[in-house]
Amino acid sequence: MNLRELLNKILDELRGAWRFRWLGIIVAWAVCVVGWFVVMTMPNTYKATAKVYVDTRGILRPLLEGLAINPDVASGLDLVRQALLSRPQLEQVARETDLDLRATTPEQRELLINGIRERVSIEAADLRARTTQGEGLYVISFEDSSRDKSVEVVQKMLNAFVENALGEKRSGQQTAQRFIDEQIAEYEQRLRDAESRLADFKKKNVGLMPDSTGDYFGRLQQETLDAEKVRTALAVAESREKEIQRQLDGEEPFLFGFDTGDTTAAATPASGDLTFRIQELQRQLDELLLRYTEKHPEVIATRKTLDELKQRQQEELARVKAGQQLTGSLSSSLKKNPVYQSLEIDLKRTQVQVAELRRELSQRQGKIGSLRQQVNSVPEVEAELARLNRDYDQVRQQYNELVQRRETALLSEQADRTGTVKFDIIEPPAAPIEPVSPNRPQLLLMVLLAALAAAGGVTWLLNQLRPVFHTVRALTEVTGQPVLAAISRTWVDRHRLQRRTELLKFSAAALVLFVVFGIVMALQDFAARHLQDLIG
Repeated sequence: MNLRELLNKILDELRGAWRFRWLGIIVAWAVCVVGWFVVMTMPNTYKATAKVYVDTRGILRPLLEGLAINPDVASGLDLVRQALLSRPQLEQVARETDLDLRATTPEQRELLINGIRERVSIEAADLRARTTQGEGLYVISFEDSSRDKSVEVVQKMLNAFVENALGEKRSGQQTAQRFIDEQIAEYEQRLRDAESRLADFKKKNVGLMPDSTGDYFGRLQQETLDAEKVRTALAVAESREKEIQRQLDGEEPFLFGFDTGDTTAAATPASGDLTFRIQELQRQLDELLLRYTEKHPEVIATRKTLDELKQRQQEELARVKAGQQLTGSLSSSLKKNPVYQSLEIDLKRTQVQVAELRRELSQRQGKIGSLRQQVNSVPEVEAELARLNRDYDQVRQQYNELVQRRETALLSEQADRTGTVKFDIIEPPAAPIEPVSPNRPQLLLMVLLAALAAAGGVTWLLNQLRPVFHTVRALTEVTGQPVLAAISRTWVDRHRLQRRTELLKFSAAALVLFVVFGIVMALQDFAARHLQDLIG
């Protein structure tokens, strides 16, 4: 179907509906009269509101950070809001504001309470109040047909909101304080019992309990390791003792001042030392060789004497190697030899160390043996001691935490009494002079539009029930047969005048409908007030 055919279809429907125009205007008038009357008799609804600001950022809050419990104001206010909308609270508000006088039967009272609950609103007015610790602006509102009653109800709800919020917090603090005190008393008694059991157990098992070195198996392992270290040290000391003795017995000792060129430690002539005599003859021989040749008699005599002294020294050294007692000048030389004396001192020190290590090893082996004999009793004692200590530590930890929480709760309670959370009334309860509902201009216009729609719908429906053909084209489309000819209707003057008069009457009726709509819109408040007074 193209646009031309669609327009022709619409024109045909309008021509058909036009036949029932008077019935349509009657329907429009009826709907408007009934609808406007209903709108005018609808009661006015007034909305009273109050705004309160909850301030949780007092000067004490940053000072008590980490010392006192930060109350969850948001959760507390949610609980208060739910409590205010509970049935007992709403019944109390109804009694205090005389709203209960509107209900005389239990059914009416139930409807009254439900109506108050639906019309009361306690909401967070900004994003902070919904997302932070309850801080922000809250709006309390109530709708009622009486402006004064709405303000009175909001005032009661505002007072209850502030008082219940503070009372709920203080009541919760008192309950928590009482609970903590009871738990502290209980844990204190349990702590005394645990201490008594632990003390009795230690008295009964003196000497079997672990010390600072660890438990039984730790001590046994440590003693075994220490004994092994002592055994290793003893073996090293014994080996050192043998080596020093071997050096004293088998090695050629270092003779004092012989073949070293050490002139700082030379002996005096009065000492009679063999080594000194050899050194002195060697010096004399060197001086003679500077003046004489090898064939000179003094050189030969001096060399002969020097050879005899060296031979004598070699014999004494042989006796030292054989372990014989030294006599004469070599014995005196060895006693003055620092290397020989150092070896003797090291030997004595090593012998003392060996004796100490043997005694320590014997003691540690004794401890190991004693510990091995207690393998069946000491672990059981240590296990029981560990269990008692664990129970005692757990009870003591719980007791200390409860005491700390009690101090924190006391500090928090004192801070709340000082005022860490404040309620500031931003706007006291008030209601505007104009009602918030119903929106009569909008409703009156909607009634007019509904009346016109009803009139159009009735005329269209009657045209569908009693259709007529206004054009040859429509007849051809419906019957599917060709139309041979069409005769136009001829209007006489009388019929034409009658038709014009009827059109004027219909226009006047429609115009009057819109004029009445305008009058009703202009006098809506006055008409509504008088109609409600008449009905009331």
